[in-house]
Amino acid sequence: MIPKFSIVVPVYKVEAYLERCLGSLISQTLTDIEIILVDDGSPDNCPRICDQYAKKDSRIKVIHQKNAGVSAARNKGLEYATGEWILFCDSDDWMEANACEVLYQTGIEKNVDIVVGDIKIIHGKKQRYNQFFSSEFVFRSRKRLDQLVMADLYQGYCPLPPKTPSIGYGGPWNKAVRRCLLLQKNIRFDTSLLGIFDDILYTAYLYANAQSIAYVQKAVYNYVSIPTSITKTYKPNSLDINRRIFQAFRKFIVEYSTDNQWEPAFHAMVIRRFEETLRLYFFNKQNTQHLTKILKELKQTMNTEPYTTAIKKVDTTKLLPSQKKAAFFMRMRFPAGLWVLYRLKTILRKV
Repeated sequence: MIPKFSIVVPVYKVEAYLERCLGSLISQTLTDIEIILVDDGSPDNCPRICDQYAKKDSRIKVIHQKNAGVSAARNKGLEYATGEWILFCDSDDWMEANACEVLYQTGIEKNVDIVVGDIKIIHGKKQRYNQFFSSEFVFRSRKRLDQLVMADLYQGYCPLPPKTPSIGYGGPWNKAVRRCLLLQKNIRFDTSLLGIFDDILYTAYLYANAQSIAYVQKAVYNYVSIPTSITKTYKPNSLDINRRIFQAFRKFIVEYSTDNQWEPAFHAMVIRRFEETLRLYFFNKQNTQHLTKILKELKQTMNTEPYTTAIKKVDTTKLLPSQKKAAFFMRMRFPAGLWVLYRLKTILRKV
């Protein structure tokens, strides 16, 4: 008997959160599911917790592997999945009790390849509703589906923007995907990206290959914002990571773009990533290089591709305020201005 859902959960060093996550999965109102826990060589008590839950619930499969990163863990889970639909859940987050039911009913009623739901973002004891689009929809035309690729690459290109700006368009955790689509098109997570922007690239391939996508305006997932997550900590290899990211997305665009329709969103994504790199590398307090050397490397970076083309062609009206400021100084070829901008932001946060 094929389960309606396979929920793939990569597990690594989340002992404090894991049982909350698993509790939300085994309590789903749609019970015809399988839960695939991929222990990615976690050095804490997570492997034992996974095995204990598997003994209590026959729907749970546990895979133990050497640490290979979140992308490899998700891919491993896909290898073992047998469900009609695929969902991903990060082990420090949790799902709404009716998530599978809402997504499955929508997918069957609308007869689509992918169903997208909303999420809640959790900051400590606070939470906020994260609405992705202004209204529910079913997209079947290539033009509309391409617009979703644009939104995935950069949120400023969302075709139906909500009143309050959203984050996480590329996240895999709020998207139910027919497994046959993943199998037929061989869609997987790119392990070379080291867990950064790999989810956005995965979603881009999903949208580019799908024939139909529905959006339901209900929260299905609770995303916990953790300051020490992989996307927020010091990265001395940021420039190499960026090179890998841009190469992977360029390959995607060359393969699937018909008339360069995604180029504007790609340029905006490059500026976004550059601005993030100021925080994660260049001006991070853990970067002990002398400021003169940092500014020299920063200027060299601005004078290389894809940054130079992005600076020239990006539509700054689509950018977030901090990215607009970064783009201004990039166009001026003024790295010291970027440093002053970053220092002011740091000071204002402390006030």
